[in-house]
Amino acid sequence: MRSGKRPTFRSTLAGLLLCGLATAFALTARAQEGVTGAPPVYTPPKDENPELAHRQEADIRVQSTLVTTPVTVLNEFGEYIYDLREQDFEILDNGFPQHIERFENLGRPIAAVVVVETNERTRPVLDQVRPLGAVFSMLMLGPKGQAAVVSYDDRVRQEQDFSDSDDVLGKTLEGLKAQGDKARLNDALMRAIALLEKRPRTERRIIVAISDGFDSGSETSDGEVVRRATGSETTIYGLGFNPAGLLLAAKARTPPPDPLNTNVTRPTPPGTVPTPSQSESTYGAPVPIVDILAATGRIIKSAVTSSTLEFYAGYTGGAFFSHWKKKTLEDQLSRMAAEINSQYELAYVPAAPNRPGFHRIEVRVRQPGLKVRARAGYFYQPPQPQKTAQAP
Repeated sequence: MRSGKRPTFRSTLAGLLLCGLATAFALTARAQEGVTGAPPVYTPPKDENPELAHRQEADIRVQSTLVTTPVTVLNEFGEYIYDLREQDFEILDNGFPQHIERFENLGRPIAAVVVVETNERTRPVLDQVRPLGAVFSMLMLGPKGQAAVVSYDDRVRQEQDFSDSDDVLGKTLEGLKAQGDKARLNDALMRAIALLEKRPRTERRIIVAISDGFDSGSETSDGEVVRRATGSETTIYGLGFNPAGLLLAAKARTPPPDPLNTNVTRPTPPGTVPTPSQSESTYGAPVPIVDILAATGRIIKSAVTSSTLEFYAGYTGGAFFSHWKKKTLEDQLSRMAAEINSQYELAYVPAAPNRPGFHRIEVRVRQPGLKVRARAGYFYQPPQPQKTAQAP
């Protein structure tokens, strides 16, 4: 027997509203179950203390910092493997297995900086570089990618800002001129990394350096390039030329003390104040010798790489394609583009990120006979406590 009271219009409307809200919430939650990417930003309640909320938000962001690495997988014949799944991979940080937070094999939009050596030694081969704008756009960048151009010799120049136009890229490369006798490769790579650091995190950061692979006259050390590139998750690829009649075995000069040690704008780990002492602690750590996978699939020690550029490529997960000639240049670019567009991308939150110094990244595939190329690691410096001013 039902109660004698009939529900009022107001109570019925309230019940319907509550039911609708619950249904909408359930549908939204279900729709987000399969979404990958960065975790939602924490939003404190309006009545929460703003200063406390800011500290809590900073803590959450530090704890959930993703470490990302591109991964190239090759079989015994040097062919790229495209059809692996997340469960086929294992990733380790300093030897400890990590939980994969994000797995992608479709690729994000590419932000690339084309770095070209333009000194007098390279004059005979610049004619082969100038027509490459359409090749870069068609094979590597795709419909959503953008490219900038940096040249270097005695000086470093930004020839072009980021653009998705193959016409703009083509005109920029056509206008390159040879001058000077130095090869400030390290300084040029640092300029390229700085440009990429300003790009959205949703893009893949790539440098393609067309160079003899050696440095001469830079103010930036080799170790600084490695630390800055790995810290910004930038992958370096090299296209090394070996034109006949040129002396390309020039040894790199010993660089002077790094002037960037006094630059307080250098990026430091999350939660730290960018001071000279913090920068020195982060970027003064030694660069360890690790095994890297060459473009040919050969495993080598970074100390015995054929060029400085191959050293950078191996450390950042890229590859160095050397000794091209005019008839094979497009083949080398095609292989480089195929690798970039066939990579997997793995991301994880370090389970124990508090160990300072270099963190070695190892990626393994649970299938026999396959070789894996990934970035060697990253440098971590824990936040130092800020000194508080004492009252007089």
